[in-house]
Amino acid sequence: MTEKSFDRKGEDIKAQGTSDGMPLKPYKRDIGYSYSCGVFPTCELAEVKPGILKKIVVTKNSLENGGVVKLRERAAALGIPFIVDDKAVSRIYPKENVYAVGVFEKSFELPKPGENHVVLVNPGDMGNLGTIMRTMAAFEIFDLALITPCCDVYNPKTVRASMGAVFRLRISEFETFDAYRKSLAERNDGKRQFFPFMLNGKPIETVETDPERPATLILGNEAAGLPESFLNVGQPVRIMHADTVDSLNLPVAAAIGVYRLRKDKY
Repeated sequence: MTEKSFDRKGEDIKAQGTSDGMPLKPYKRDIGYSYSCGVFPTCELAEVKPGILKKIVVTKNSLENGGVVKLRERAAALGIPFIVDDKAVSRIYPKENVYAVGVFEKSFELPKPGENHVVLVNPGDMGNLGTIMRTMAAFEIFDLALITPCCDVYNPKTVRASMGAVFRLRISEFETFDAYRKSLAERNDGKRQFFPFMLNGKPIETVETDPERPATLILGNEAAGLPESFLNVGQPVRIMHADTVDSLNLPVAAAIGVYRLRKDKY
């Protein structure tokens, strides 16, 4: 493996090995680290969650890129390796041309009591998941709970689709929705509003929310939606639209729901 690292002054130093336990190889879900692929997502990672960033890898032709220059400076400030290795970058993310990759430890954190949450039940598309996280960050909802089985929130494709917004969120996984609710109850979060998105729910524009109480928006799988059991959870809601389509796709529905919840703030 050919890797080159730089010291704090940007001068070449000896080849960097993989003794840190994070070899630069294609991503697999069962390993404890992942990659932010792209200059902007990696800048977000370095700025928002520097504690989980372990090394930065860039291509040779990117060294004059303004974002890459900032990444090199950030790596020096954090005392982490800054590596120039075209082959490693293409090996990590072969399908698209990217200039920079951040290597980071995966992290999960329970949703914060008293805050607004989004719960996604069995989401299956990484691009959709990334887009939803970006929308959440835009409207300052920072807690995402995933009900498994679900697509991989830390797959580089998901991270790239989120444009680094994944690093701004507290992300958790639960085997069931009941396990999510139990986690809240154990931490004295008992006054929460629940809004599952269902085809036979109440029109969302007619539903009043209590600004003094936190809310959870619940959305189902792209193909199946939510099970009928969610009709007994809180206040089911529906986004009304013409019958020219069966339903809205998941990221659009999530965006409308998040905006409806937060519209008074903006």
